[in-house]
Amino acid sequence: MIQSQSYQYRYGSEPLHGIAKSLNLPIQFEYVQEICIFEQLIKLVQISEKLDNYSKYFTNSFNQLEQLKPFYQTISSSFNQGVDKKNEICEHCNHIQNFIIHNQFKYLEHDKLLSVSDMLLVELLEIVSNMYPNILYNNYQILYQYIARVLSNNVLQNYYFNVDFMMKDFSPNIKNVQNILKGIISTNLSTFHDFAQCQGILYRYKEDGKQFPDNCPVSLFPLYINYDIINDLKKKTILQQKVVAKMGMDFEWYTSILGRLAKHDEFIRRMISIQGKVEKSQTKCPYTICIVRNDFLHHASLNQWMQVEYNCIAISFGFISDRVQKYHSLLFDSYYKQIRENYKLQVKQDLNHDIMVDALHKAYELYNNKNAIVLIITAEFEGNVYDQRYIEKGLAKLGILSKRTTFLKLIGNITSENGILRAFGQEIALVYFRTGYTFDQYENEECWNIREMIELSKALKCPSLNTQLVNFKKLQQILLDETQIQKFLNKDEAKLISENYCKIWGFDHEDQHEKLIEMIKQNPHDYVLKPQREGGGNNYYDDQIIPELQKLTPEQRTEFIVMERIKPIPRIGFMMRRGQLDIQAVISEISVIGYFINDGEKILVNEVGGYLVRTKRYLDNEGGVAAGYAVVDSFMVSDS
Repeated sequence: MIQSQSYQYRYGSEPLHGIAKSLNLPIQFEYVQEICIFEQLIKLVQISEKLDNYSKYFTNSFNQLEQLKPFYQTISSSFNQGVDKKNEICEHCNHIQNFIIHNQFKYLEHDKLLSVSDMLLVELLEIVSNMYPNILYNNYQILYQYIARVLSNNVLQNYYFNVDFMMKDFSPNIKNVQNILKGIISTNLSTFHDFAQCQGILYRYKEDGKQFPDNCPVSLFPLYINYDIINDLKKKTILQQKVVAKMGMDFEWYTSILGRLAKHDEFIRRMISIQGKVEKSQTKCPYTICIVRNDFLHHASLNQWMQVEYNCIAISFGFISDRVQKYHSLLFDSYYKQIRENYKLQVKQDLNHDIMVDALHKAYELYNNKNAIVLIITAEFEGNVYDQRYIEKGLAKLGILSKRTTFLKLIGNITSENGILRAFGQEIALVYFRTGYTFDQYENEECWNIREMIELSKALKCPSLNTQLVNFKKLQQILLDETQIQKFLNKDEAKLISENYCKIWGFDHEDQHEKLIEMIKQNPHDYVLKPQREGGGNNYYDDQIIPELQKLTPEQRTEFIVMERIKPIPRIGFMMRRGQLDIQAVISEISVIGYFINDGEKILVNEVGGYLVRTKRYLDNEGGVAAGYAVVDSFMVSDS
């Protein structure tokens, strides 16, 4: 029998107990508060090494466990004596990091569970992170990656990333900083709810036929990130926008790639057909404008922010993102003041939420008719209407009027004569699409005729069809080919941007299908199956992937890509939806927002400046705010 501490504290015994129970190990646990985790783990080694199938469960030996004893003793004495021993703890971190670098600690294999040594090291490092937030992330990258590698084991995640476990104090002397936050937020939740609405963090809801505003789903505590990373992602996004701009100029190139998909996908086929007419038109607009959002997720075991995708249509939450950043800054200066001072953190406030207004303003000026207006095509109901209205307000401040409408309302109210587009009797300089990225958003043939009329006109389009076509996932896969991406970037630029690209596989060759399916079968948790669709809720994960592929014909599989799955380390998140608090293990996606404008094959403008952070529950596979999976967040940086 192994004695273990009370459920009141964390230490690590609960995952230990859960693993032993799930594997039917001949080990019993009795929870006793006074017995420390180190003594428990040594006892576990002594018992488990006598098991016939020990190697099936554990990977490391007792000698490696002994390497951690001084580390544990320093942390323990620090709290028992009430003395800050940061320098000694940092020395131990250096020692263990060197130990790992020299391969004396084995990383987990897919068929092995957490070793005893790994378990203790993870707990010690978690305590260090709790005492000195982000110290591993900033100073001990190998240790940070080590935690990620260990906790990427799918069996362990159910135990380690359980929110009740993550919120517990480590011991009577080692408090969990998340509980301090929970107390502040729970006490002031109604105030925070009202503050969010005062700050303009609003969303329109629809229930029982009635529409009403409430707070947009929002995080109550921001993501920490090294600001150098933000600058790096900005540089990568400038290059990504250059690629997208140049891809859209080459009709023959992208239609040769999308052509096979068009045989089975009416949406792609329709768009290619319209763009083919545009390419031959004498009245087409020479300018292309596109607002781009480049999405990144942190792959912890590589310590790299990897590109999830780039988006070229209906970019949302630019204004709300700025509001959330200011909201978090307000909370840090007041309710979180103690945390801010203790951990030397600040909320970054250099967001340029006007980036989308700037983009549309510059595009509008190219039309050179101050009496023309901007036409904004939306869905019939828009929950994110306040974020969209801010763009209209920004244009109005510049003296530019906008008209919101839908495809259906345009029927009979839009004309084009000699390339001059008019809607509701007013000349249109620029059409801004907030809808039109899925087939079902074109409800009838007349809607498709309107899209064709717009594309063939002299009005600018954001985005135009050529740019929307290069937004499909298939093009993202093609860019992994060195010879393809170097059509648009020089060798050094291509190498730089590719650092953040995930591995992607396609079903282009039928004789390779079974090999690819077998690769996924080996560990389906490492992959995501994606169709050529936007809007969230379309992907397949984990045990969904193989059944979906097996029911598709070889030709239907060509409409999908398989992407390497990005695995962040979750943190505790405090999310508020309509005044209700939801505390969960969460992960965050960072997006950089920018835009480009082309004149024919010449790029006139290529700028970035907006940011969006979306945070979602760790166990939710999808991540859109509008789709109901995520909340809008912001980021904080070190104050030192």
